Amino acid sequence: MAGYKVDELYREVGKYKARIDVYLTAQGYEATAIFLDNPNVNPLVRCIDRSKERAIALALERLARILNRIQLQ
Repeated sequence: MAGYKVDELYREVGKYKARIDVYLTAQGYEATAIFLDNPNVNPLVRCIDRSKERAIALALERLARILNRIQLQ
């Protein structure tokens, strides 16, 4: 990932905490998100968009989908 880190956010997705790092890259804003306190799974989600807010929203949406799949198993 070649870019400058512009933001670091902490959000709750369900009952788990997630960290979202936002980078400014040549393609736009890249948001990477991981679960911090889920010992069973630690996925890395990457979303790229021209809008910073949209990249963050996409990353949170993907984490929520992963969480739903985990809870259904």
